Amino acid sequence: MAATSGTGTVGVAPGSYTFTLPTGQTITIEDWIDDKLYSTVQLSNTQTSAVEGYTSGRGQPIAGGARIQTDVDTNTPRAGDNGLPLAWEAFIYSVCIEYVRVERPQTGQTQPVLADGTGALSNLPLLSTIFNVNRVTFAYFFYNTRPYSYGVLSDYPAGVGYTMFTTNATTELANNGVPSPRDRQSMVLPIWLRENIGFRFPFEPKAPLVINQLANDGGANLTFMDVKVRANGLIKRSAGL
Repeated sequence: MAATSGTGTVGVAPGSYTFTLPTGQTITIEDWIDDKLYSTVQLSNTQTSAVEGYTSGRGQPIAGGARIQTDVDTNTPRAGDNGLPLAWEAFIYSVCIEYVRVERPQTGQTQPVLADGTGALSNLPLLSTIFNVNRVTFAYFFYNTRPYSYGVLSDYPAGVGYTMFTTNATTELANNGVPSPRDRQSMVLPIWLRENIGFRFPFEPKAPLVINQLANDGGANLTFMDVKVRANGLIKRSAGL
């Protein structure tokens, strides 16, 4: 990636700082930020049907579940099937998967909520739970009618996660890869997302999922899992969204 001054570049104001991407496109730094587009899906025990990240935006039901998404679940204002909103654009250099939590619903209910309490409980996923989901789940980034990257969930290290020091020998902490941005997936050429061109990230179980983790309160097992997909890169957003 080369950096240059905007002086003499067609369509760029004099004095602007620009980058030339490997694709040959020139972008002006004032219009872009280094950030991410993220979306969360809900998986459940014995599930065999696909669920797709980015198919619902803020204020809409989470993919695979019923609860309404908040800013902790997604930062996309609308369904990815409709593409990025007007004046949005993104160059995606890394796709990451984070196992957010395993959970159970409130007592007497069938679908999880975000908050714990009234019987609802969230725990960190254990390694055995992650293993059982990863080994049977095919996933890919789909854009403009074709897949651009595909594999199992461990092919997309989170690059984030928890670190911990403890003297308790029975404590377990599992992440999808090393919790460092340097250890996430890195693409040589970016996926270029543009307005009104659909994108999504399907999770496709190839065998029934096994999500049946013991709860740390001794109550009913945790049979749901929230998984977050992040598309990291250079992003241009319209004001107010």
